This record gives sequence, structure tokens and C-alpha cells, in this order.
Amino acid sequence: MQEVGVALALPELYRRLAWAYPLLFDEIIIRSTPPLREILLRYPKVVHAISHAGTLGWIPAILALLRVALLEGGQERKALGVFHRGLYKVALSRWILRTVFQSTSPPTFARVIEAFQNGPITDVALFPEGDNCILGDVYDIRPFRSPKFIELAVAAQAPILVTVHRGSEEWGKDVYVPSWMLRWVRELQPSYVRPLMKNPILNLPVRLGRIAKFSLRSSLYIPRLSYDQLSSKPRERWFQLQEEAHRIKKLMEALSKEMPYV
Repeated sequence: MQEVGVALALPELYRRLAWAYPLLFDEIIIRSTPPLREILLRYPKVVHAISHAGTLGWIPAILALLRVALLEGGQERKALGVFHRGLYKVALSRWILRTVFQSTSPPTFARVIEAFQNGPITDVALFPEGDNCILGDVYDIRPFRSPKFIELAVAAQAPILVTVHRGSEEWGKDVYVPSWMLRWVRELQPSYVRPLMKNPILNLPVRLGRIAKFSLRSSLYIPRLSYDQLSSKPRERWFQLQEEAHRIKKLMEALSKEMPYV
């Protein structure tokens, strides 16, 4: 289990992070369909697919969901966060992942599936946009880096709670990338070049600030696939998962349109 991080009881995780709430939030609001309490009571395992917003948007999103889950009856649940491997390369985020989530390295997908299926983990939280959050408009849902989180859900027969949020956008700053810099981008991160040719904006983290109103909007998604329907051929399997990912991204976009610009 250590190779995928530790299944952390939500009250223990909250105890470790309680100091951050008065520093970061004035108010946390959630609207969930169906109500979050009903979801946590009905489903023994849930995959949380969360929008990213800015580069640092994962921090308030995790904190806010943790608090509202405890308020809505999640005291007995145990969570595992799955984070982009790039976060393990940055000193601050690496320290947070090691100290708070007891995760020292990005887990393999096979280990995450095994732990979620057979271990005490009830909730897995992840951000499908991954490092695409650095590209384009902070208010847009960016392309998903991978659809494999859907395989995780269907393997454990778990629904996916899709969540978008609003309030942390000012933690990042849009920076224009002139065309002459693209050759340097190609050396550092080739996958960024084509998106930057269409929209030459990078959203870079600039500060952690107090959020007057942090809003969450969630909706439960039941995958149409079952695990035994997944093809044994990697390419066909990928396209099956992509179809589901497309539906979830559309749901994220629809939920995002309902969110107030705070």
C-alpha cells in the first residue's frame, strides 16, 4: 500500500490541515446533485474527478471537498489523492504531498486500481486536466491528460463525482508567450507547443491568497461502461475510455457555466 500512498481517514486528514482554513477561506459553498450526504451514504467507493482551474487550484479544491465531506457524514471514509507526477518535482508541492498525503512518488496505475478495488480506500480524488491547467483560459475546462481514471471507476464499480469550483482563479496570472519563445518551450515541454500556437497564454502561479467565497458544484456520473466490456486491445480500450471522458468533460463544462464568477 505504501507505493500508492496511505489511505487517510478524513478526520485525520482534516486534523493535519485544519490550520489552513482560517487563512484561506471566508466561506465554502457546495451544491451537489444528488446531495453529497446521499452519495456518501449510498456508495462505498467514489472516484472524484475535479476541475483544476489555475495551476494551484487543486489546493483549495481538496481542502474544500474535505471539509464538506466531513460535514455531510464522511467521518468513516478513507481517501487517496492521485497527483500529477510533475508535482513531485517541485519542492513545495513535493513537501505537501509527502507531509500531508504521505505520498513520496507518483504511483503506478496498476497499484492504484489494486488498492482501490481491494484496500480500505473509499475515495480517490484526481484532476483529469493535469498539467494542461497551465494552458489557456483559467475559466475553461482544459483537455484531459488521460481517460484512465474512468477505468479506475469501472474496475471498482464506483460512480464518478464530477466537481468544478470557482474562487481561486486569482492565484494565477496569465502570461503571454511570444512566438519566438516556442522553440524554448519545445525543449522543455513539447506537448505545450501546439496549444500555445492556438492560444499563446500560460497561467503561472503567483500567490496564495484568501478566498472570500469558494464555490463547488458537483454532479454524480455513472459510467456507461462495465469493466468486462473493456477491450483487451490497448488502442480499442483507450477509445472506449475516451468516449466516457468526452461525456465527463461536457458535464464539467456544463457545471462550470452554472458557477458564479466570484
